[in-house]
Amino acid sequence: MRSFLFLVFICALSVACAQMLPGAKPVSSPMADSEGKPVLMDFSINLVGLKDANMPFSVFSDRPLMIYYFGPNCPHCQRTYGGVQQVAKEYEQKGLASIAISVGNASRMDLLKFMDQHKASIPFFQDTDQTFGKNYGDGYVPRLYLVQTNGQVYRYTSTDSEGMKEVKADIERLFGIK
Repeated sequence: MRSFLFLVFICALSVACAQMLPGAKPVSSPMADSEGKPVLMDFSINLVGLKDANMPFSVFSDRPLMIYYFGPNCPHCQRTYGGVQQVAKEYEQKGLASIAISVGNASRMDLLKFMDQHKASIPFFQDTDQTFGKNYGDGYVPRLYLVQTNGQVYRYTSTDSEGMKEVKADIERLFGIK
């Protein structure tokens, strides 16, 4: 029995690691809870805005939303943010809102430095009490989420160029493009 559990652990670890590799196929099915019910975004989560501390997360609840969940000192996050911001700009006129949410333990100084280095144009929030990460994260960054107007959440495990192609295809399906 112990060797069976060890084998299951190794398989799960292999899948998790493979999803983090460049070129790994992103997961674009809706998130589901342990009972198979769709996971809905909780817009009452307390996130702190970096440029506007009074902007509530709930401002984004009435339209499709792309969320970039990241760590400012993460090399993968630094490398892929530009592509995410490009997609955000591309679909903004279609009605897609986009934000970035940093992991809770990042310093404000590191976040402001990240925003400045990448000429960030989307709103940035900090998950100070780590509620977003606990509810929607899987322990890895970067992660990209697409939230439909009904609140249903899609989580993508790849933000490299191949992963962003799938995100764009899902956004286009969402808006009825093509």
